[in-house]
Amino acid sequence: MSDAGIERRRRALALFREAVEIAPAEREAWLDHACSNDNALRAAVDALLVADASGTEPFAGDALAWGRAFQDDHGDVARDALVGRSIGPWRITGILGHGGMGAVYRVDRDDGAYTQHAALKLIRAGTDSQAARERFLRERQILARLRHPNIATLLDGGISGDGDPWFVMELVDGQPIDRWCDARQLGLRQRIVLFLQVVDAVRHAHRNLVVHRDLKPSNLLVDNEGRVKLLDFGIAKELADTRAMTVDRALTFEYASPEQLLDAPITTATDLWQLGVVLHRLLTGAHPFGVTRETPVAHQLQQLEREPEPLTRAAAQASDDQASQRGGHSPASLARALRGSLAQMVQACLRRDPGARYASADLLASDLRAWLDDRPISAVPQPRADRARLWLRRNRGLAAAAGMVVLALFAGTGVALWQAHEARVQARIAERESESARATLAFLADTLAAAAPEQAMSTEVSVRQLLDQARAKLDQRALDPQVRQPLQRMLGRLYRSLGDDQQAVVLFSAGLKGVAPQTREEALALADDLVAYSDELGDLERTAESLAAAEQAVALRQRFAPDDAEQQLRSMAHLTLGHVEKYGLEWCRKRAESSLAFAKRMPSPPADVVLDIYSDISTAANFQNDRRRLLSVSREGLAYADAHGIAADSPVRRTLVRSLVSGLILEGKPAEAERVVRQAIAAAEKTGGYGGTSATVWYQTLADTLIGQGRYREAREATDRSYALSSQHGEGPRNLAMALANITAIDIMYGDYAAALVRSTQGIARLDEAGVSPDDNFRRTIERVHARALVANGGFKEAATRLDDLLARAKRLDGEASDEYAQVLGDQLNLSLRTRDAARAAPLLAELRTRTAQRGVPDNHEQFGYFSAMEATLDRLRGDAAAAEQHQRDALQRLQASASDVDVAIARATLAGDVAARGDRKEARRLLDQALPVMRETLLPAERNRLDAEALSSRLQG
Repeated sequence: MSDAGIERRRRALALFREAVEIAPAEREAWLDHACSNDNALRAAVDALLVADASGTEPFAGDALAWGRAFQDDHGDVARDALVGRSIGPWRITGILGHGGMGAVYRVDRDDGAYTQHAALKLIRAGTDSQAARERFLRERQILARLRHPNIATLLDGGISGDGDPWFVMELVDGQPIDRWCDARQLGLRQRIVLFLQVVDAVRHAHRNLVVHRDLKPSNLLVDNEGRVKLLDFGIAKELADTRAMTVDRALTFEYASPEQLLDAPITTATDLWQLGVVLHRLLTGAHPFGVTRETPVAHQLQQLEREPEPLTRAAAQASDDQASQRGGHSPASLARALRGSLAQMVQACLRRDPGARYASADLLASDLRAWLDDRPISAVPQPRADRARLWLRRNRGLAAAAGMVVLALFAGTGVALWQAHEARVQARIAERESESARATLAFLADTLAAAAPEQAMSTEVSVRQLLDQARAKLDQRALDPQVRQPLQRMLGRLYRSLGDDQQAVVLFSAGLKGVAPQTREEALALADDLVAYSDELGDLERTAESLAAAEQAVALRQRFAPDDAEQQLRSMAHLTLGHVEKYGLEWCRKRAESSLAFAKRMPSPPADVVLDIYSDISTAANFQNDRRRLLSVSREGLAYADAHGIAADSPVRRTLVRSLVSGLILEGKPAEAERVVRQAIAAAEKTGGYGGTSATVWYQTLADTLIGQGRYREAREATDRSYALSSQHGEGPRNLAMALANITAIDIMYGDYAAALVRSTQGIARLDEAGVSPDDNFRRTIERVHARALVANGGFKEAATRLDDLLARAKRLDGEASDEYAQVLGDQLNLSLRTRDAARAAPLLAELRTRTAQRGVPDNHEQFGYFSAMEATLDRLRGDAAAAEQHQRDALQRLQASASDVDVAIARATLAGDVAARGDRKEARRLLDQALPVMRETLLPAERNRLDAEALSSRLQG
């Protein structure tokens, strides 16, 4: 095909992908405009659309006719009728499967000459086009001259009595190569050894001028003896055949090369591409473009035009089961094992330009064997240090430099002396790296040995004890910085996973000091460590340092990987408290949303980064009390985790789980939220890792679920635990002040007003001492809680002043439509009701009702029950007893549906007062009998609602 033809094919595929997304009624007009006057282009797009609509492969010509013939139900009956018949010396005993041009039958030798089981391939009756018969006969001709132990052997052939061509080949009793490897959990070296049989078979075909063109696991069967057999040369091409092949386009999309999709010239490079896809799948368990047979055609084409997923990234995103099937690896260790030569070989196979791939299967086989022998590969130039390190793996003695010097002396030339010098330098580099590796392994071995029962004097050693031992040994031992600092950073990550932020920061700081990466790999690994360090600093509220570390990580990614989409995503995705302080919460939310959109445009973004983005968006929604966004994004993020095989108890899911809990609380489902959060805490305590959410936050979240159920005593125990953990871990002033504010809120609900004011005052003092800005989001939340404590203790004037100031800040920083503004309005309403200011309370209540409805909160939500109770309070202030009773009954009815038992009890007790006021002592007594046991169980005697209920009970008894 000419260059113009290839370009037209590419353009047709691009238009097809867009056209399938357009409604049929609008598609014609769109195509007329898109194709303009190019009739050939329009015909190509129309052919693809017809093929897609018919469910067959999207190719023009006879391939479509074959597809329709193959789906003919009458063909199945005819093929079944062949079972039991004989063709030549072979009796058909069953159907093995259906190939691209006909059925494949199991046959037995039936002429008595000898016993043999085999496979017979017969072109389907009715597919009598000249092209189909030529293809079938070409396959038979190819097999006749291919004699190789890894290629299924042709045994016989001929024409049946009905005029149908057939041939018989050896019967391979085996499994597809990928399933065979996974079933036996073969390690990487074993898989490469097996894959070399495939490459050898392809090499043999290429030497005989045959390109297979359909290499895929189902055509690569492995028998019980571990022998690979290459099958199905049905669409193979003879390189010597110069005839036009315009209608010969059958292929498997999952493994199709770019030139096959574009109908460009086919060479041996096509098989190299398909070998790369198969090898990628064998090593990672994933397709490099993320497509399967179930992927819609349009999306297959879209995926196949993208860049392939790097081998190491695919491995890192593998499920635990997939990684374990490759020699017991974890996803992380599998990614490490695939770095370097293996990843480079697969990448060399999957270059879009055929001329940039391996020049031959021989070179691929040579590189695979080089990898097995720890020798350098030819796919890409390797740094000197890498070549020397591979040499040292092969040669355990370290005499390379001396040997090269001797060689130089004998050679007596300047070139030889230069080579000797280079070898000495490389050997010294490799020796230093080897010494570093040995020192690292020796250190880890000593640390683990200390955990042995005879050393630890115990059969159980906790992770924390092991880490403490490792840290102590690291402090005591004189190690080179290139050994010490990576160990410090590793230990920093482990202490972070245990929630010890202080120790993690110390180790990270020492492990990162003065480190200057030289290579791309070193720089990106260092950037990841800087991100972890930044997060630790953020947890300790050292925001300026946290932001500096984050920006340093971004600078490394931009310098060493400016065109890498994954590294660009990692730079965009990482947000810290420093970003919030510098740019504001709304800026951070928008950046997180942009990062998510960028990730969705990538073919296979790193799952851990995507989950971090979802976590950031959900956290922002939580701060903004955006219930709908909080629930939707947390559920979407958890669904993404499920789809990517992230274990249910994995720490990387936990921030999203916490966001889901917060959303359930806002939705009025505290019991469901409690169940979820207790499962998360149990999993975290079992593994010792809380992920990106600290134990402090988890226990406070548990308290929130208990508050929603009116279980204040248990909630207070959880908040006390949260505060103790905050103090124990040395958390920053915001976290400590927030923990105190949470205790304050429970004390107010519980009825311990004096203690509430003490706690909130302490929290404000911590913020003042730390110089936290009045505009800080955390501070404003804590100040609102402090205002509630003031109201509860009769400090109405000071509370009013603080709330007016908070409302002004919310208007300036968040806007009048914000949830923060509404929260302050709610606290002002509470103050107005406590001070009996009905004129001020009425418009505030009306505004809050409207805002709540506009946010999409359903009418049956308990929030409207609380609004009805407030309306009843306003009625009493106005002296309208009948309206008060009516509103209070409405409040009780609404709250009974979903509110906590204690809130329902308070509503009953309040209604009892309204009923008693009109003289119905019997009903009032009944309501109190239901309410008081719950209130006495839950609230302190000094709590105002309980005080009023107890007083009413005394009056009714008098």
